[in-house]
Amino acid sequence: MTNPLLKLICNLLGFLALLAIIFCLYSLARFLYFQQPHRQTVSREQAVPEKYSKKLRREIGTGHFHVSDEPVTTDIESAPMCLRCHGNFCHNKSEEFRSYYNMHTFFLACETCHIRKEQNSAIRFTWFDDKTGTELKQVKGQNENYGAKIVPVKPDGHGFERLDVLPEIKLAFDFLKNKDSYAPEQKEKIKQQLMKHISREPVTCEECHCKQGYLNYSELGYDALRAADLSRIEIVKMIKEYKDFKFPVIFGSDKK
Repeated sequence: MTNPLLKLICNLLGFLALLAIIFCLYSLARFLYFQQPHRQTVSREQAVPEKYSKKLRREIGTGHFHVSDEPVTTDIESAPMCLRCHGNFCHNKSEEFRSYYNMHTFFLACETCHIRKEQNSAIRFTWFDDKTGTELKQVKGQNENYGAKIVPVKPDGHGFERLDVLPEIKLAFDFLKNKDSYAPEQKEKIKQQLMKHISREPVTCEECHCKQGYLNYSELGYDALRAADLSRIEIVKMIKEYKDFKFPVIFGSDKK
């Protein structure tokens, strides 16, 4: 009597163990191969056009692993004219470097690099709040998510003039409103007129990220450690000298 009962119990335990193994394998396979990205509902009030968004508002752990829970957006109402026309991801010509250029648009005004400060120029650089437009003596935040940008300014007799404001702002608004009605030649002529204050050659990576660089990071409020990091040329050299970037085998041995 004891032996059949013991045998039955052993068989039952073995069957339960088999079920547990099958369930674990199914869960692992589903996690590795069949996981669908989480779709988050965004209300009309929360929605921000992608053209003016650094990141979409999504929770950590959903979808792709390069997702942050700290959204950084530029509202249309407060976006500088450059970004209203070109969008935050305005650098698109160079496939190699455009990601590095575009990430700067969230803490640098376009004119910081595209209006070159000549020697002995009175132009200086300072932080301005994205929302209020007020000059900031101190910025808050981390990982360059400050809600503010470095803007070039110059004295105008009554204080200073921000150089990230287009000289012909009315023409810029008219152009945005009616650009689809212009002939190609007319459109190009207006663009040249709007951009006539822009330097032909922008400030380069090497000019900023070096000792005694184009920007004085200490004067802009960075602490000594961060200023030293920003003054190093290694990151620029890596970007410009390395032709291939090798990914781990997990991403595919043929990927570069």
